Amino acid sequence: MGPQGSGKTTQGERIAEFLEVKIIPAGNVLRQEIKEESDFGKKVKEIVNSGSLIPDQLMIDLMFSKLEQVEYQDGFILDGFPRSVFQAKALDQKFKIDKVFNIEISDQEAIKRLSQRRVCPNGHVFHLVFNLPRVEGICDLCGEKLSQRKDDSEEIVKKRLKIYRQETSKLLNYYQVQKKIVVFDGEKNIPLVTDEILNYLKNEIR
Repeated sequence: MGPQGSGKTTQGERIAEFLEVKIIPAGNVLRQEIKEESDFGKKVKEIVNSGSLIPDQLMIDLMFSKLEQVEYQDGFILDGFPRSVFQAKALDQKFKIDKVFNIEISDQEAIKRLSQRRVCPNGHVFHLVFNLPRVEGICDLCGEKLSQRKDDSEEIVKKRLKIYRQETSKLLNYYQVQKKIVVFDGEKNIPLVTDEILNYLKNEIR
C-alpha cells in the first residue's frame, strides 16, 4: 500500500524478485483490460481516466480471476489492491495475506513525483528525476515512446489522493487490528527503501 507516487510498484517488484513470487499490479491489470478493449475494459475506461475508484465488486472479480491462476498458487505480491475494507474482507475469505507494507509519502511529494513520471504503452515506468531512460522519451525495455498518463495530471492526482486518504485510513485500521501493517518511509531514496524492506523480510524469514 501507499499513495500514488510512493514507489510501491517498484518496491513490490523487488520484493517479488527476492521472494521468487509473482507481483500483480492492479493498475497494470486495469490498463491491459482497457488496451484490449475487453468488456470490462470498456466499462472502466472513463472511471480510470477521471481518477475515480473502480466499484468494489468489479475490482474483486477482476483480481480474483487473476489470483486463481496456477502461477500464483505459491504466493504473490499485490499492488494497488485491495483499496477498500469491502475488498479486503472479500480477499480474506479466499486468500491468506501475511503482511501489508505501507510505503508512506506526503501528498506534496506524491504530486511532485507523478508530474515527472513517464510510461510506455506496455506499462514500463520511468521518471525524469529518479529513473531516466537511456534515450530521452524512449522505453529502455521495449523501445516504445514514453508519455505522461492522463491520470498523472496535477488536478487528477489531487483527486486520487483525496480518495486514497479517505479510503485508506479505514483500510489501515482494518489491517492494524490484524497486526499485519509494516510502515516504511517512502520519501527516502529508492535503494534505501528497498534495503529496509528486504532487511525486514530477511529477519522475518530467519
